[in-house]
Amino acid sequence: MKEDKMILLGHSDGGVAVVMDLASELLGINQYDIVKNVDRPDCVISSRYSASHFFEKEYMFSQNLILPVQFGVHHSNVKYLLYHFFRKTHGIGNTRYADIIHSSTTYFGPSSVHAGGILIEPMALVSSMCQIGFGVTIKRSASVGHHAVLGDFVNINPGAVLSGFVNIGMGTEIGTGVTISNNVSVGKRCLIGAGSVVTRDIPDGVIAYGNPCKVIRENERWNGVVLEPDFSLG
Repeated sequence: MKEDKMILLGHSDGGVAVVMDLASELLGINQYDIVKNVDRPDCVISSRYSASHFFEKEYMFSQNLILPVQFGVHHSNVKYLLYHFFRKTHGIGNTRYADIIHSSTTYFGPSSVHAGGILIEPMALVSSMCQIGFGVTIKRSASVGHHAVLGDFVNINPGAVLSGFVNIGMGTEIGTGVTISNNVSVGKRCLIGAGSVVTRDIPDGVIAYGNPCKVIRENERWNGVVLEPDFSLG
């Protein structure tokens, strides 16, 4: 069944444009409420209306009107903030988030599973026996090898290649053209720079890049983000 409207949580930038095109093509969506996060999760406005306009419309959430929801932003820290804010204030849990898997995805292994709210762009590949977390984005021409585990809110950028048995922690972003070797684990809330070759495990909360990939510094994107207690998304 095709919906005609979607709530996009994110910024009115490239992330929104990509989701709008894919949702229009695959889900028949033709109307959007775009809500963006500005610095803090409690600063929420609509990018199409004045702030007062948005809060007048807030009953849409409080009345639990069922509309599909997607993230219109690819930065993992922003997705994390938006999800928890709208879950707490409006009860929008993971079952409300649409899955958008482009029809030109070269392969999505039938033995692989995902937790919902995923976005897979054209020409991506997800191999067999993978576990894909909630709110994951896999961009065009990226490849995820067999038995890979991707945590919630992970972002895989274009052309990245993840080999077999790779484990990527919650909130980590893998840059364009990155290669990750077999059996390597990358920690939570990391940023792996474009073109890096990752041959060894990477700890939590760092920026790392290079060939071979090395830890450079703390990942400041997550500074000030209050991490919620671990729980099953719902």
